[in-house]
Amino acid sequence: MTSSRLSRGSETPPTVPGPPVEVPEDIVERIRTLCLALPEVTMRVDDSLTGTRSTARSFDIRRRSFCLLVAWEDSTGQPVTLLVLRANPEEREALLSVGHPFLASRAGRDRIIVVLTDETDWEEIRELVTESYRILAPKKLTALLD
Repeated sequence: MTSSRLSRGSETPPTVPGPPVEVPEDIVERIRTLCLALPEVTMRVDDSLTGTRSTARSFDIRRRSFCLLVAWEDSTGQPVTLLVLRANPEEREALLSVGHPFLASRAGRDRIIVVLTDETDWEEIRELVTESYRILAPKKLTALLD
């Protein structure tokens, strides 16, 4: 037995997770307002992983998510609100080169994560949400934005 493994019977029982970290209601309302102003957008609530993260709110166009709002607890126990968006390759690389608050997403190479904080530029978020929508929406719907 290696020293990194616990002997049988001496394992510490897993801790019961507390309530999930939730996205602050003012942020939920801001994102909901931005997304639902776009043509034919619906909101879907996903609480399937609430033991490890908040209830996710997915904003969809024709059953495909272009915007996901969720919160996690970081390693220090602090809540972190994240917005996952679609981005074209050039835009994604440009945002990632800026660094914080932009992070790469493991969900796909066409996605970007934005950490939402008190310093968030909400005009930039509006533009990013709209661009994410344009990536998935049919041309007839994106034409309504112009």
